[in-house]
Amino acid sequence: MNRRFLTLVTLLLWGLLLTKFWATGRIESYLHPQFHPLVAISGCLLLVLAFLWWWASGRVETSHHDCGCHHDHEPEQRSALSAGTILAFVLLLVPVSAATIVSPSQFGEAAVMNRGIVSDIAQLPSFAPPANGLEDAPPLQEGDVIPDVAEWPADREEGVEYFTRTPDGAIQLETLDLMFAAAEPSLREEFENQRVSVTGQYIPPRGKESGRFELVRMLMVCCAADSRPIGIGVVSAHLPQTARMGWIRVTGTARFTESGDVMEPHLEADKIEEVPAPRETVLY
Repeated sequence: MNRRFLTLVTLLLWGLLLTKFWATGRIESYLHPQFHPLVAISGCLLLVLAFLWWWASGRVETSHHDCGCHHDHEPEQRSALSAGTILAFVLLLVPVSAATIVSPSQFGEAAVMNRGIVSDIAQLPSFAPPANGLEDAPPLQEGDVIPDVAEWPADREEGVEYFTRTPDGAIQLETLDLMFAAAEPSLREEFENQRVSVTGQYIPPRGKESGRFELVRMLMVCCAADSRPIGIGVVSAHLPQTARMGWIRVTGTARFTESGDVMEPHLEADKIEEVPAPRETVLY
């Protein structure tokens, strides 16, 4: 094994990892969608570079040996593998191998608790409060109508994202939607006391909070390093029989309570179902 071979293996592994993560959708757990095309391009370029390197380095070795002299160049052309060279390649290969084999592609409960569950939308770096609120929005044009959540037809499945309903009539929302509603009085008024359905990961009660658990999703701004767990409290007489950080769908009544000077959302659950993980496990 020489330096030429190690370089080829390193380029191939990194190229295969990036293209595989992009092709399987696994990259969604690590990067914002706007960077996904760059990952695909980088992976393909690394694979092309690997073959070009192998071809070019082979031609260089051949040209050195065919110089027409009567002495052997092989000892001085052969690349000795020093400890530093081997260590450098190990540092390049171990992370890519670990990402492929060990990485679970989602945050565990320990990571969520260490980062802290955000329940106030104002604590997120990407949040920008509306300048004047919805009350000061431009006036409606003639014939324009704002749909009322309470009057949205139960049998209508299509519409704007926040008003899509489940088959039993509950409004389909994300944890982030309720957090935005808590910070905006007009939205809060619309969703207050409405029956909603929210999907997230289960965080069991802590301490004496026996009848309340957390429903969380990870919110990514740029990459996994800046992801923050956002969550809402769920009040329920019966805890879900699912694993910690398992995926559940909670259907119940949306409530907003004041905690200090912050309005926080929570659900009073009437139905809890265990569901498969969504294709996009991270919110953006």
